[in-house]
Amino acid sequence: FGPEGYDRGRSTFDRTHILAINGIYELPFGRGRKFLSDAHPVVNAILGGWQLAGIYNFTSGSPLTFTAPGATLGNGRNTRPNQIGELEVDNPSASLWFNPQALAAPLPYTFGNSGIGIIDGPGIHVLDTSLTKNFYIRETKFLQFRWEMFNMPNHVNLNNPNTTIGVSTTGQIFSAGSARSMQLGMKFVF
Repeated sequence: FGPEGYDRGRSTFDRTHILAINGIYELPFGRGRKFLSDAHPVVNAILGGWQLAGIYNFTSGSPLTFTAPGATLGNGRNTRPNQIGELEVDNPSASLWFNPQALAAPLPYTFGNSGIGIIDGPGIHVLDTSLTKNFYIRETKFLQFRWEMFNMPNHVNLNNPNTTIGVSTTGQIFSAGSARSMQLGMKFVF
């Protein structure tokens, strides 16, 4: 379908950059630790043995491909628009992620010249954290408390903008990923 190479370009799954960092830190309070190492057993049971864990993920945005609506090819199919200017804007935001004036509908019965995946959508920054404490009953039996936060800093991770040209919302973003959520959990390990 289309001129040779017309449908070649970046995959929608392509992410230029992916970074994942994770770690666990045992807080230095309680018996055998730097602070409160000679704490009373009750104090140690409350303040000792807490672990803080985190997972940070950054993924760059997905490649965006534009559509010129209206079945301009005359065969019931849409085509891509012509790129006639610079798509990049100085400060991409939800109100304007790219320059919609840089794209124009091609003449009837012609293919547009814009490529596949020529600009990236918003990236994703997520920090998930947990605070965990094991309350030991015996050496191999314990009650575990967990407090977990997903998207802990409550960072707004924008979804992709509208990539259909010629409409009032071209280049705008109207949705985002999940806001911060928390959960508490308790389990008995034996």
